Amino acid sequence: MDGLKEKFGDNTHMKKIILLLTIFSFNTWAMSDPTLKPFATDYCTLYVEGTREQPNLWRHCCVEHDLYFWAGGSLDDKKATDLRLKECVKKTGASVQAVLIYTAVVIGGHSPVHIKAKQWGNTWENRPRYLTLTESETSAAIKYLDTQDSDISSELKQDFKEQLNSRLDSK
Repeated sequence: MDGLKEKFGDNTHMKKIILLLTIFSFNTWAMSDPTLKPFATDYCTLYVEGTREQPNLWRHCCVEHDLYFWAGGSLDDKKATDLRLKECVKKTGASVQAVLIYTAVVIGGHSPVHIKAKQWGNTWENRPRYLTLTESETSAAIKYLDTQDSDISSELKQDFKEQLNSRLDSK
């Protein structure tokens, strides 16, 4: 132990070195050009997407949730996204289902099993989770969405763009 103190100094000195290395690593990541993984949805993961009479009743809510999960953002953004899912399903008249889906999403977020494609901000390679999206990341996500022909409605695309841009405005 004394040899380490002689070589690296006291604990405070080591903490400063670790902090500087962390800041350098983060800045290198933050300045890199954002690369996005393609957006994909499996709708309401392992859950029904509607009733027997209307089998796709709240499917659009799950697509929206998957889209926001794909982009990511801060922890507050994630919590708001999960609540949006609950409210969206509730608006279809499925109040019990809304609570069940919301509870499953929140519990799933705390699971020790992590499936990268189902995690918050899954489009970004090696990006720390729960950071607010940068302006370049926001632009890249919007640009990507504009170039994709998918089952995302034009209304959802527009709402998504407005939400991401409002996050930037609130910084």
